[in-house]
Amino acid sequence: MFILTTVVDRIRVPAHMLALPTLTALHNEIDKKYPNRVLVNVGLVVCRYGSCTKVTNGSCVPGDGGSHHECLFRLVVFRPFVEEVCLGTIVKSTPEGIQVSLGNFFHDVFIPAYWMLRPSKYNETLGLWVWSPDYGNDDDEDEDDDDEDED
Repeated sequence: MFILTTVVDRIRVPAHMLALPTLTALHNEIDKKYPNRVLVNVGLVVCRYGSCTKVTNGSCVPGDGGSHHECLFRLVVFRPFVEEVCLGTIVKSTPEGIQVSLGNFFHDVFIPAYWMLRPSKYNETLGLWVWSPDYGNDDDEDEDDDDEDED
């Protein structure tokens, strides 16, 4: 569910942060840029993990007072695997679907009605989604009838 991924990026340190130690300024900028952002084909970034592994000397761009550094660093990323089962708690149930909380991390997962297990129905009086399979046409009864015919 959570993975560590290594990222290489050019991080800009603004001019007002140049008085800070370089790593501190870079960590602050990485912490502002990446958390709560989805990286394509990677996942949702949670936070930076540890310190920068590699940092180049800063370079200045004309017309920009900041310094730009190539950084190699690791991020904690939420990336559920295909068909991974996550345990959650139902927070809210409406005819449109249910809102689920996944522990202390995600509180706003929404499962729409068309993704509900069939045959699920919304019970207006209870205000809940109810799974109500039809057990009247049970295949086991047909097998019992076949056994009687053989005798």
